[in-house]
Amino acid sequence: MYTVLQVILSLFILVGGFIKVLHIPFQVEHWQHYQYPMWFMSVIGFIEIIGAIAMIGGIWNRYLTIGSGVLLIILMLGAIHAHIFRADQPIVTIIPAAICLILSIVLIFSNWKLDT
Repeated sequence: MYTVLQVILSLFILVGGFIKVLHIPFQVEHWQHYQYPMWFMSVIGFIEIIGAIAMIGGIWNRYLTIGSGVLLIILMLGAIHAHIFRADQPIVTIIPAAICLILSIVLIFSNWKLDT
């Protein structure tokens, strides 16, 4: 079951990363509301791609799941902050980031408990 969650989370983050790196027009429009420089969108997209690949690698190495999960938590907290505080958007706009945040936490704890 956790493997399915890893794949779903990874694919979602991977698509989001490529959308940012490729500067897809609708993402550029969203990014302008966050008041961050455009180069930062590419950096975040690249980090998302790395995190998604690491999460997939975590299927075979639980430490990659834990590490990439922490990275994704940081990214999703940043996304939530950008939506609510920087762009002053409605709370519903954080739903995708909140779901990714929760999935990351679940995956970290599901792999962490294997050590005990």
